[in-house]
Amino acid sequence: MALNDVRNLTDQWIATWTHLRGIEASELDGWPLVHVGSPSRETELVCVEPGVDRFLELMRHIDGDPRAMLTVAAHDVGPYLTAPRPASVRLDRDDEALMSTHLVDLPVPPLEADLTFRWDVDDHSVTYTLESGTSVAAHGTVAVLGQVATFDRIETTPAFQRRGLGRHVMATLTAQAMGRGATHGVLAASAQGRPLYTSLGWQTRLEMLSLMGA
Repeated sequence: MALNDVRNLTDQWIATWTHLRGIEASELDGWPLVHVGSPSRETELVCVEPGVDRFLELMRHIDGDPRAMLTVAAHDVGPYLTAPRPASVRLDRDDEALMSTHLVDLPVPPLEADLTFRWDVDDHSVTYTLESGTSVAAHGTVAVLGQVATFDRIETTPAFQRRGLGRHVMATLTAQAMGRGATHGVLAASAQGRPLYTSLGWQTRLEMLSLMGA
């Protein structure tokens, strides 16, 4: 499987992401509308390289609605970032990127003696958590749909950062995904997480920009 086409890549990300979280997606104006239902937002409308004029038209779906998000994925989000927007639409984030990789076995760094691990498995995903006593040190989730895996909420608690835990979590989840038949991976990366993923062979495919109603 090759995820060379950016629309196909984005569709695969949405399909695996909704599968992972056990949520649904519909269609609005020809673009996927993800029914997130989270504390941060109710819906997220995702468009890929729509052009600035079309993007401005899509803003009507979030205008004035603080629970609605509009995300554009593009090779360069600069024109979308500088485009005029209503006062009732605000910038939510502009530092994410859609990344992908061909999955390969990764060396799993050993855990330090003060850390233990826990697996949580449900119908949609697998979560791997590292703990130090009663404190969560790091965690991450992966789900596989067909041959594509998506990685989600890869986080290290600030007190445990710079100990290689993010690399350990990603390597462990990658082995889990490959064991479930995945050959490719997709994820939405924050600016903070991107250097780790890049060092593990992931490639930045598209920049991402998100607006929300205000």
